[in-house]
Amino acid sequence: MHNELDNKVILEVFDKIRRFGEPYEDGHMLEGIVARSDFDGYSVHLSGSGVSLQLNFHQSYHFDYATDTLKEQFMAKIDYIHRHFNG
Repeated sequence: MHNELDNKVILEVFDKIRRFGEPYEDGHMLEGIVARSDFDGYSVHLSGSGVSLQLNFHQSYHFDYATDTLKEQFMAKIDYIHRHFNG
């Protein structure tokens, strides 16, 4: 099975949201995507646009979404953050 996610990109986006985003509940928000991590840092969570993504320490991941369209919109925001926020 081919891994549909580039885990390095997801971790970079997580870091960019934490650095450039606004505080939001128990995480940070940037471009409508909320980034959170577990207290121990072994899992990171990205959510927004009706989609939730959990990336675990051993690089396994879990998506939760209702439609493919929502997932595509979410991934487009991830790509935008990855490409447009540097520093």
